[in-house]
Amino acid sequence: MKRRIYIMTFILTVGLFAGCGKEGASSTDLSAESEFSQAEERSSSAVRESDDVEWNDKLEIDFFYDYSEDIKADVDYVVSDSASLQKELENIEKIIQKYTPLAEAAQTQIEMNVSSRWFFVIWDTELNNLWSRFSNSADQQTKEKLLAEQRNWVAMKEEVTLLSIGTREENGSMYPLLQNSFLEEITRNRSYVLANELAKINGESFVMPEISAKYGLFVDNQGTGSVYSSLITRQGWEGDDEAIISIYRQGEIRGTFTDSGNGDLAFTSDDGSVKGIIKINRWDFASFKVTETSGESVFSAGEEVEFPFAF
Repeated sequence: MKRRIYIMTFILTVGLFAGCGKEGASSTDLSAESEFSQAEERSSSAVRESDDVEWNDKLEIDFFYDYSEDIKADVDYVVSDSASLQKELENIEKIIQKYTPLAEAAQTQIEMNVSSRWFFVIWDTELNNLWSRFSNSADQQTKEKLLAEQRNWVAMKEEVTLLSIGTREENGSMYPLLQNSFLEEITRNRSYVLANELAKINGESFVMPEISAKYGLFVDNQGTGSVYSSLITRQGWEGDDEAIISIYRQGEIRGTFTDSGNGDLAFTSDDGSVKGIIKINRWDFASFKVTETSGESVFSAGEEVEFPFAF
C-alpha cells in the first residue's frame, strides 16, 4: 500500500498534471452493527481453482463509475467460496490486485484520489461482512466486548487519521489520496483482527500476517472512543525513522529512533531533551519508557506509558 502511495506521489512531484483540484470521493463510515445479506449471484468475473480466486476479465477503467456493487459481489463471492477465513483474507487481497490497474492508470490528481478510494471500500466491505458473521456467531459476552471495542475503533478513526496525515489544508489536493490510503491500511488491519476472533469461534486455525515491528500507530483510549495518548512510528519522506508521541493530551514530542535489533527502538527527541525506549508488539500494544530528560518536559525520567490499542 505504501509503495502505491509513493508511486503516485512521485508522479505528482515531477509535475504531471499538478494542482488538479481537491475533489475526491469521501470515505464511507463503518457501522459496527450493520448487517449484510449474501449476494444472490456470484461475480461473473471470478472462477474457483483450488480455493484460490482468479480474475479472468480485465477491469474496465472508468474513473466516473461506481464500483461499490461490483466490489460487494466480489467480496460475497470470496466469502462463499473460501474454505477458511485464512484463505478468505488471502483472496480479498486478490480483489485488491483486480482493482490495481485502475490506480496505475490514474494520471491526474482527481483520478488518483478517486481510484484510491476503492481499495478502502474493498476492506470496508470485508470488515462489515466479517462483523455480520461474528455478530451472529459469538456468545453475548464476547459480542458485547468486541462490539464496544469496534465502536471505539469507529469513533477514533477520524482522530487517528488527523494524527497520522494531518489536515486537508496541510495536504491540499493530495488529501483524499492520503486519507483513503490510510483508511485502507487500518481497515485491512482491523479485518485481520476481527477474522482472528471469528476463527476462534469457528474453531479454525488462523495466522496473523507478518507486519513491521518498527512502524505503526497505537493509542491509549482508556476504553473510550477518544484518544488520550498516541504513538506513531513511521519512515519519513527522507528515509529517517521518526516518531511522534503524545501523552495525556498535555503535549507531544517529535523525534527519530534507531532499531537496536533486540526489539528496542531508541528514541531521541528533535531538541534532544527527551530520550527513551519504544517497544512494539504490532498486533497488540506499544510502550514508551523515558530514560532521560533535560529542561522542562511533560515527561519524567523513568516514566513508562502504554498504548494498548493498535491501529
